[in-house]
Amino acid sequence: MDRQTLELADALAGGAVRSVDADPGARGADWRTATVTAVGAAGTVDCGTIRARRLESYQHPTVGDTIILTHSGAGAWLAVGRTASAADALGIARIVHKTTATDRTSTATLTADPDLTVELGAAAVYLVEMHLLMGGPSGGLPTTAWSVPSGASGLKAVHGAGSTAVDGLGDNIVMRAGGHGFGTAVTYGRRTVTTSLLYAIETGVVTTTSAGTLALTWAQSASTATATRMGVGSWMRVTRYQ
Repeated sequence: MDRQTLELADALAGGAVRSVDADPGARGADWRTATVTAVGAAGTVDCGTIRARRLESYQHPTVGDTIILTHSGAGAWLAVGRTASAADALGIARIVHKTTATDRTSTATLTADPDLTVELGAAAVYLVEMHLLMGGPSGGLPTTAWSVPSGASGLKAVHGAGSTAVDGLGDNIVMRAGGHGFGTAVTYGRRTVTTSLLYAIETGVVTTTSAGTLALTWAQSASTATATRMGVGSWMRVTRYQ
């Protein structure tokens, strides 16, 4: 072949490659969005006539999910996962924490902490975890409750220093461990130094019917001018799983 013929052949081959790259049908492998019409056993979902295997990260598939599908050149379909929507993503935790302490004086009225607050969606199930660093005087012990969206159901579990606890180091201390309604006020103990903090855990599953705010509310057990504190480093983690 002469030089001109070779150059023409190379140009035609290059054009063919570019055409294939630009045409999903010619490539034989591509991705698309689809709506789940059925959830199958053994890690599969159906989107109309397409049956696709889910990635391990695609948890709790539901009919109506808008998902990303991809397929191999051999025609095997793979369900990558959901596309984002206005609802909270399943299995993705949201974490809020306190970068500065909040002190409250002369109040026994439970009000929301300015940092430990998260918005919840409607018709969903959330795992809620709170890790709290609190302290106060004997006349104004830290007292907490949860504020949840209207119609939400479930219980909270609490574990921390009992209301009669007093100890300088926080060891060998009287404890409390109980299950309560979200709005039940829980009073914790203190260390012998007013400005020192004790650790409490509160957790529960919140099932919502309507959207709204989840907040840790807290106050003093009795109004006193000596400050009660929600300390820096206190945090809340909320994970939707249904």
